[in-house]
Amino acid sequence: MEKVALALYAGSLFLILSAVAPVLLRTDRDKNLAGHFYGRILNRFYKFAFFLLLVYLILGEKWLGILLLLGLSLNVAISMWLRNYKRTLGNIENYDFNSPQRVKFRKVSYLSTFVLFVNFILTTIILFKEVR
Repeated sequence: MEKVALALYAGSLFLILSAVAPVLLRTDRDKNLAGHFYGRILNRFYKFAFFLLLVYLILGEKWLGILLLLGLSLNVAISMWLRNYKRTLGNIENYDFNSPQRVKFRKVSYLSTFVLFVNFILTTIILFKEVR
């Protein structure tokens, strides 16, 4: 069961990184709406992911489960910071592409995606070790 939970977590990370993020975040028009939908998808994913990682923590390797939960928690913290920063900015499209506010938002958004990618790589490595 713990392998199934880990595989579902890895698969959902892969789906977000390979399909959802590129499609929604690389749009040229209405970035504000695309970001809104991406944030909602991530919030739902986090709940599902925490459940899967709790199952893995209970049934699998304790220290690896804690490590994966810490990685996911880092992503949740970054997402919460981005949401609060976005609320202070309002519509991101009102800012010039090179304005300091938009550059900061973009860098932290890329950091969030990078942390998700690191979580995916780590989960994949753990999953391959578990399968053997």
